[in-house]
Amino acid sequence: MSEASGERGEASAPNVLADRLRMSMIRLSRQLRRQDASELTVAQISALATVVSSGPLGVGQLAEIEGLPSPAMTRLADKLEEAGLIARRTNPDDRRGVHLVPTTEGAELLDRRAQVGNAWLAERLAGLSRADRLALERAVAVLESLATERPDRVASSVADRDTSEEFS
Repeated sequence: MSEASGERGEASAPNVLADRLRMSMIRLSRQLRRQDASELTVAQISALATVVSSGPLGVGQLAEIEGLPSPAMTRLADKLEEAGLIARRTNPDDRRGVHLVPTTEGAELLDRRAQVGNAWLAERLAGLSRADRLALERAVAVLESLATERPDRVASSVADRDTSEEFS
């Protein structure tokens, strides 16, 4: 029996599971950052990824999405602009405002990071058993729901799957 469940297959208490999950995510994030040759911080990578996927965005919009105060986001955007990863463009709807847009270099950096990180993870996942990969696939679906703050979908997405067939 793994550490993830009790002796009779019972789920861990939420506080115990939360601690293990948090620490695992921290360690996995650290491992993935070691694969990244860029000198960007986690906050810079996150903001750049948001601009690439959702841009063009105003600084205030980006601050709201990233959960940072506007002054902090302005400083972060300045650093990304200095690095040549984003650019400021006049807002066509309001000439007093600016939009942050990704540069080709910024989009390419994110693409390279994804390729390297995905390759590193895929190599490790390939060594898992089929049952472990299926369990991980289910866990990822739950984590995606938690990360997007849609807990209503967590219960239904897990309940919709018949795990007895997946692991037989």
